[in-house]
Amino acid sequence: MKLKLTEARIPSLRTLKPQEDVFHQPTPGAGLRITRNGRKTWFLLYSAPGSKQLRRVYFGEHPSGRLGQARYLSLKDFEREFSIVRGDLARGIDPQLKTVAVDPETAKLIPSTFLPEELRKIFPEGVVEGTVGALLADYLQHHAASHLTPRGYLNYRQLTRSYLSPAFKIPVLQFGEEDVRALLSQVTRRAPQAVRHAKNVLSCAFVYGREHIHGVKSNPCQGVKVTVPKVKRDRWLTDSEIETVLQTLPRMRNQKAADIYLLILASLCRPGEAAAIKAEDVITLNGERVWKVAEPKNGKDFLIPLEGPVQEVIERRIAEVNGAGPLFWKITPGDDYPRQLKDANRELREMTGLANIRPHDLRRTGRTHVSGLGIRDEVGEALLNHAKEAISGTYNLYSYWPERKDALRLWHRKLTALQGRQLEAA
Repeated sequence: MKLKLTEARIPSLRTLKPQEDVFHQPTPGAGLRITRNGRKTWFLLYSAPGSKQLRRVYFGEHPSGRLGQARYLSLKDFEREFSIVRGDLARGIDPQLKTVAVDPETAKLIPSTFLPEELRKIFPEGVVEGTVGALLADYLQHHAASHLTPRGYLNYRQLTRSYLSPAFKIPVLQFGEEDVRALLSQVTRRAPQAVRHAKNVLSCAFVYGREHIHGVKSNPCQGVKVTVPKVKRDRWLTDSEIETVLQTLPRMRNQKAADIYLLILASLCRPGEAAAIKAEDVITLNGERVWKVAEPKNGKDFLIPLEGPVQEVIERRIAEVNGAGPLFWKITPGDDYPRQLKDANRELREMTGLANIRPHDLRRTGRTHVSGLGIRDEVGEALLNHAKEAISGTYNLYSYWPERKDALRLWHRKLTALQGRQLEAA
């Protein structure tokens, strides 16, 4: 059967036969295979390069059918995939071989047990030599691990696992600009603001491949532009909004999440740093008890004074875990943003009525308010543990430790005053 398919027409397609092919008029030889039990799968019939025998390749399923595979494509998505495959055929590339990566007769599988432990979760089935997956594994293991900060290396692993896995089985020498566009289109649909970062990881892997892997002669990412506009996040809380949050935290169902929010607000640390703290991270240095942040983003040791609300939350939690282990949740390497905190984010928004508030906004809030308290910019940036600019970072190695302690004391006094205001109002 031949039809001009539309998104409005596809949901109504049915068949009483075990299976039936509906060819889409704008895509010759391709369309939807419909089954009696409700599956709707995109396909293409084609002749392989150098052969007259017809083959069939499947792209994924339409979401209006009975769901089965992990890949769902709208009509527009399918038409884009169809044009990419037609281009591959014109270059003599068999889409079936591209889908299954390489010839299984000659492909060498590298089991995941041969990879470093932190990469096994990304490549649980291992990697096949000559594929994009093998290139990424090689780049992460032999370059990113030693050239990036611990936090940067973690981010690259997370981006690879979350967004680049659809390309793992594609032969690296057949991976071109159209494949990059198709992959980034998928990322854009899922997480628009992550697309630049995902492209950067892929591009860095190909730059590495040009230097170290035989046959890789170009970087297919270079000709692909990201069209998603950058969104600058500038949300911060006013005094009255801080009062609302402080009033809400004791009433939250998840008090571990409530303590993390207070820790972020009071110390100006990153959400992942607060969630990952362990009892062992609290040490005594020169007679002072301090929190030594594990794996800070810039890779340099960072200490936070144990004073005010920071001290209250951390010491109470240390007592609850009997002085050992995570203060909140055990965080799996590669997943530094716990599911429990994501669930609590929704609850905090509903209870406070503060639309679109995120944990990182509390860090930005603290930084904004310490400037209002007359704290110098260089001290404020030191509170955030932001990396210094190139020249300053080379010659100015001062940590601003006394100034940071004074700044946090001023900030904690303001938080105490705001909490007192909301208690008086209550």
